[in-house]
Amino acid sequence: MMAKQIILDCDPGNDDALGIIVALGSDNLSLQAVTTGAGHLANDRTFKNACITIAQIGSLNIPVSKGAENPLVRDRLIAKVLDLTSGLDSDRDDLNSIEPDSRNSVQLIHDIIIDNPGITIVTTGPLTNLAMLFNLYPKLKNSIERIFSLAGSIGLGNKTASSEWNILCDPEAASVVFNSGVPITLIPIDTSLNVGISDALIKDVKSISTPISKFVVELLTSLVSTFTPSILGPKLMPLNDPIATLIAAEPDLVTTEKARLDVELSGNYTYGRTVVDFLFRDGKEANADVAISINTKRLENAFLNSITNLNN
Repeated sequence: MMAKQIILDCDPGNDDALGIIVALGSDNLSLQAVTTGAGHLANDRTFKNACITIAQIGSLNIPVSKGAENPLVRDRLIAKVLDLTSGLDSDRDDLNSIEPDSRNSVQLIHDIIIDNPGITIVTTGPLTNLAMLFNLYPKLKNSIERIFSLAGSIGLGNKTASSEWNILCDPEAASVVFNSGVPITLIPIDTSLNVGISDALIKDVKSISTPISKFVVELLTSLVSTFTPSILGPKLMPLNDPIATLIAAEPDLVTTEKARLDVELSGNYTYGRTVVDFLFRDGKEANADVAISINTKRLENAFLNSITNLNN
């Protein structure tokens, strides 16, 4: 089977870095570019972290670009530093990096799509870069096979009571992408939070015993160190962003249902809420396949296999 060509649009961050790593290690994916923007951290840091991650794998020919600094409309949100001692949330001058691509993220996505019509895009951060692309080059939407997006929620949010972080960072951009007509597989937090970073998973990664697996263990351990359980939330730190990459590689890792996606853009308490309508109450047609369950064991195995592959 020919590997699926993808662009990974992200905001590294430790979990986004893991998404890059599994994209490079998956037998089913061919990573064509990494594009970044503000979200987890400011865009100069997310961009730098992506360059560092690529360098650790030795994939020096993967272009990495800096993208949107600010949302389309709202004031910028930054999650700020989560962990000052390890992973990529701290400023890592001790790790090698690569030379970045000179193009901005929107231009790089444009050029990659032109060269690779039918490409897949995986998003694990705010959707600003894609919204800007669609606004500037609307005809390119027809050349994208599908978008796999780790974003949004069916129920409660994780940043506000209503809003999930990646959507809240730029709700207007999410609205543009959801209504673009491009096929979308949405992996909401209601589903992704079911895959946690357990002690057993870290032990399994550590047992691979290579420089790359050691880097992955550092990223996982750093993520776990930032986690505080909430009343209705998961009991383990979620794996998060690599889940989207792994589902792009193996879509049958999840069960999906068709739904109508929209984003609340005006509510005082619900601004940024992802509206997921499985019953099509407003009469509009489905515009997404929404993941409602996930095969956790298979996904964990795919995660481990991708890390092992990078050392073969």
